[in-house]
Amino acid sequence: MNMDTTVALLDRIAPNPGLHDTPLAGVQVFRVVEPVRRAPGLYPTSVCALFQGSKRVYYDGAVHRYDPHRYLCNAMPLPVEAEVSEASPEEPVIGLLVSLDTPAMAETLVAYETSPVGIRSGAEPSGPGLMVAPWDPEFRVAACRLVEALADPVARHVVGSARLRDLLFAVLRGPGGAILRERVGKGNGIGRIVRHVRDHLAEPMAVDDLARQAGMSRAVFHRRFKEATAQSPLQFIKALRLNGAAMLITQGLSVGAAATRVGYANASQFSREFRRAFGRAPSEWRASNAELDIQAAMP
Repeated sequence: MNMDTTVALLDRIAPNPGLHDTPLAGVQVFRVVEPVRRAPGLYPTSVCALFQGSKRVYYDGAVHRYDPHRYLCNAMPLPVEAEVSEASPEEPVIGLLVSLDTPAMAETLVAYETSPVGIRSGAEPSGPGLMVAPWDPEFRVAACRLVEALADPVARHVVGSARLRDLLFAVLRGPGGAILRERVGKGNGIGRIVRHVRDHLAEPMAVDDLARQAGMSRAVFHRRFKEATAQSPLQFIKALRLNGAAMLITQGLSVGAAATRVGYANASQFSREFRRAFGRAPSEWRASNAELDIQAAMP
């Protein structure tokens, strides 16, 4: 199946702008029809493949551009900035977002790591937990065949899960495989802690407690956490909270409610740290980003 045919199928699956769930758990299709300026957000643990258009993600001073020749592989939830510089109803950005926090990924990873044959090493990631990988032939075939199954209800029911496993297998055997095996696996202490932080932002967090959960000393935990995320645990937690608050405010939540939702009990501290991170007070951010669709830029 060529790319034009695949794009036509995606047009049928997701004719309207936005992020759309599919009957396959963890698989979403998205369509962006207008530019989205650079904005903060929380990037999910996922693989994002664009069949048309391009996007950019910023993290740790690096720019990651992906398009129909390069897919984005994100091994853990990260506080990033993302943008779509070009998109229109006539030339939309169209893509597939595949979550890596699913039973399908866990099963594929276990089967892969217990294979009796040698595992091909992946290339070094271009950033902590986040990298852009080329569409090799195996990934291209698997991605197109997954879309083909999504567009056919009978095929989706009969072989949809198998097609998803094919795509995950292609990712594990590709350049992003090494980073995924290292950080997505359930036994990985840092990956588990990062997911815990993401899911419990509203709760108090102490580095010593997180280190104990990871089964490490504070010094080892701090070093390994920074190796995996390029930030200290406290810096990462703050960035995750502030990016989450920025998204919530843009989506219409009040400043006070957004602050509480991400774990800030002190309004003045929240406002001060928000301004330091984004150059504007939360109220100013809300006014200037009222029409911004941050979710469109995130996948």
